[in-house]
Amino acid sequence: MKGFPFLVDSKSARISEAYAGRSGISIDEAMKKFLGSSTYRVLRDPDTGVYLEVLDFVYDMFLEEMGDDIDDTK
Repeated sequence: MKGFPFLVDSKSARISEAYAGRSGISIDEAMKKFLGSSTYRVLRDPDTGVYLEVLDFVYDMFLEEMGDDIDDTK
């Protein structure tokens, strides 16, 4: 599927960067958390269609999975 790897990679990088800033951890730590999450597993499964969702939707899924309160301070 054309563009699929780019969408997954770019969303993963941006979510990790945002989570690192929010949580006060390194981007590497945030990336490890994201890559180990069920949100990432769903994102990289083309059958779910999650890779087509806007970044904020996927980020909110990840925050919910991590037990973080979802608010406007992204």
